[in-house]
Amino acid sequence: MLATFRSATFVKAMMWIVAGSFVALIVFEWGADFSGGTSGRGSSNLVGVINGTEISHEQFDQQLRNAYRLEKNRGVADPDISRLIQQEWEALITQTIFAEQLASYQIEASDREVDFLNRNSPPPEIRNIDHFRTEEKFDFAKYHQFLDSPSTYADLNNKQIVLYAEKRAREMVLTSKLQNLVAGSVKVTNTQVRRAWLAKNEKVRVEYAGTETSQLADSLVTFEESELLDHYEANTSDYHQKGAVRASFVAFPKNPTPRDEAYARDEIFRIRTEIESGGDFAELATEYSDDPGSAQRGGDLGFFGKGRMVEAFEDTAFALEPGTMSQPFRTQYGWHILKVEENRGDGDDLEVHARHILLQVIPGRDTVDSLQLVAEEFVERAQASGFTSAANTLGIEANDTGFITAGGFFPLLGNKTSGLVNSFLEARLGHVSDVFDTERGLYAFALTDKREAGVRPFDEVRNQIAGQVRHEKKLALARARLEGFHSRVGSSSLMELAEASRLRYESTEPFSREDFVPTVGKRNAFTGQAFELPVGELSDVLVTQNGAYVLKVLERIEADTTSFETDKQTLEGQLLEQKRTDLAEAWFSDLRDRAVVEDYRHRFYSEF
Repeated sequence: MLATFRSATFVKAMMWIVAGSFVALIVFEWGADFSGGTSGRGSSNLVGVINGTEISHEQFDQQLRNAYRLEKNRGVADPDISRLIQQEWEALITQTIFAEQLASYQIEASDREVDFLNRNSPPPEIRNIDHFRTEEKFDFAKYHQFLDSPSTYADLNNKQIVLYAEKRAREMVLTSKLQNLVAGSVKVTNTQVRRAWLAKNEKVRVEYAGTETSQLADSLVTFEESELLDHYEANTSDYHQKGAVRASFVAFPKNPTPRDEAYARDEIFRIRTEIESGGDFAELATEYSDDPGSAQRGGDLGFFGKGRMVEAFEDTAFALEPGTMSQPFRTQYGWHILKVEENRGDGDDLEVHARHILLQVIPGRDTVDSLQLVAEEFVERAQASGFTSAANTLGIEANDTGFITAGGFFPLLGNKTSGLVNSFLEARLGHVSDVFDTERGLYAFALTDKREAGVRPFDEVRNQIAGQVRHEKKLALARARLEGFHSRVGSSSLMELAEASRLRYESTEPFSREDFVPTVGKRNAFTGQAFELPVGELSDVLVTQNGAYVLKVLERIEADTTSFETDKQTLEGQLLEQKRTDLAEAWFSDLRDRAVVEDYRHRFYSEF
């Protein structure tokens, strides 16, 4: 049975779906507030409804807290709350769908099955616990002793480890059983194995002439506005989008103040004094430097010559003698101290080996707190007198977001875009948002328009359509050029005629059906024709997404059939795994697409 679990492709395909979707058994308590001060908005306590299953704010918030703590335990100093909110919401959807399927098909995992898998194939999280390792390898004897010792269950932390391991094992048993239901009947035939083997091992070498659309100037193709409209009307499904909102916004950039500048300057002088008093330059660079590329190496920049660094940095470095340290100096990157280790070469070939400590000039806590008060005061004024009036009164320039969707990306908000959009989709025109805090600045928005889900207006996608039509016309032009070229080839040298016609000419290295052909691509009409033509025969004009070509097969390299039997078993396993994976993913994707999901996260969280 263990072999089944270990080789079950469906487990591999499903674990990325299930991983993280079951709420951890360990409950953590600490003071983090993920709701961004919006918790409890509205009359309902539901954060969402998934296929009729109600998800309370408390349930989701606890799952979010667990995920946050797991991130911290993995060594992430500042977990991305926005990402976790998205991640755990998708995990809940997956968990709900998965649980429905288990219940529908009455799939269960017995304690005996769970114990067997837990003892013989514990999850990576357990295998990586130092207590269970001997000479950097997982020690089953230690783990079994841990599971069988009564003292384990008298200790709360140890007991939680066992419960977690058993829970993961139960998930694996359930997914394995679901595998047999969904993909257990998948088979791979000998014909399929041989075809796949030939695709990897049979090769050809060709010469070809062609032209890519990227080589054709835009001025060579023209189109009427009516053609763009015809393309739009024929492909409206390509331009469908979710509900969208439009807003005015004001920005409060997090720019450093003179006080922040003075702090960085004073700090760099303090660090230099510490070095003069015996402090180790490399150790202090590792501790203080804001240059992520060199700080972990003790500020080591290696050797560099002239013309590699900004002027102030270069002038300082080449003026110092080896073993000496500079006074603090300023560049556009911040405040530096530079120490030259050694020089080599001379004249134009002179190079310097140096270390440096960089302190960036960034807004301090006082600056950010003051900015927060200004932004909140603006929001209060905007809510009372109107967004435009508040902006005009305070002399702040308001800008327009254009239409954005929950699934879209507004550069200033990044992965917090969905929170704003979902909130505004439920709001009235003129509604003013809370303050959005990002790394670059603080922002406030006012809803100016919203649009129901549907096909995007032609004007919004015109440039996109123009690019598509232009590409299609370039492909047609490339085809026409190659058709004219093809008619002139005859017995002429393909290379000479291609060069005379100003077409690309290439003679390839041997390639298989699975290989990428430079400039041409892979798995397209070009590679298909290369394996069908007899040696020496010229192809018809072949059009790919990149351009148009004609080719001639120079050599066919047959596969060494004696190695087929050696490769057969491995390849058969790979094909079976891929087919089961594809089926599992298609099955789950269909369930996910049909899921009825009501998302109210924006009532409680703005950070997503």
